[in-house]
Amino acid sequence: MKCKIMVLFGLFILALSCKKITNVKLVDGLNSGKLSYKLVDDAGKGLTGTKVSLYDAQNILNTSYPNANALVATIRTDQDGVAYFPELLPKNYLVICDTAIINNVRYRTDEFVQVVADTEKKKTVKVSEFSGILNLTLISSSDYRSPLKNVGVVAYPVNDIKLNSGNIADVINSSALKGVTDASGLVSIKLPSNISFDFIVYNLTNRNLGYGYGNYNIAKDAKISATLYSYPF
Repeated sequence: MKCKIMVLFGLFILALSCKKITNVKLVDGLNSGKLSYKLVDDAGKGLTGTKVSLYDAQNILNTSYPNANALVATIRTDQDGVAYFPELLPKNYLVICDTAIINNVRYRTDEFVQVVADTEKKKTVKVSEFSGILNLTLISSSDYRSPLKNVGVVAYPVNDIKLNSGNIADVINSSALKGVTDASGLVSIKLPSNISFDFIVYNLTNRNLGYGYGNYNIAKDAKISATLYSYPF
């Protein structure tokens, strides 16, 4: 009988211990965190209604094309340009926005952000900073040696624009991503990062042109050089 009493007493103590541990977890508070991600233009104004996607960084195989099963949430920015993600597990996330438009130019922002438990992470992103410099040198394909000077060059996003004879003039006139080659055939163009671009090359006087020189993609803050070969106009 005494032995049974001791066993029951031990079970009672164990029950109290388990209950105490459960209460401590509740008192400790939430383990989730929050992310406030703000997109702004060059003047610091928030970009309203812009889609922002959040991915679990641990499940991403390719940051350029993150797999769908890593997607945590997709929302649009509010009137202040803020995409707010509440109740996130504390871990690293990849934040991507590929629909931000500034001065008729589309940008793709992507970066890793760490969310900490019981903390609201606030991040302000100047969208146009997600860009790099592409230095293009135009060389004559007649002799593969002579630089093509004073020639207009326009970069266009190949996934957004399908060139044809009916729209190419509009693309040239409306593009903000263009320049003119110098005496050495060089032109520098600041391009949004992680977006594929091809080029239109045209004579400034007679407007003769060519296009379809191959796709180029530049990383954020990078500077790369490339050579394009084209017939003189």
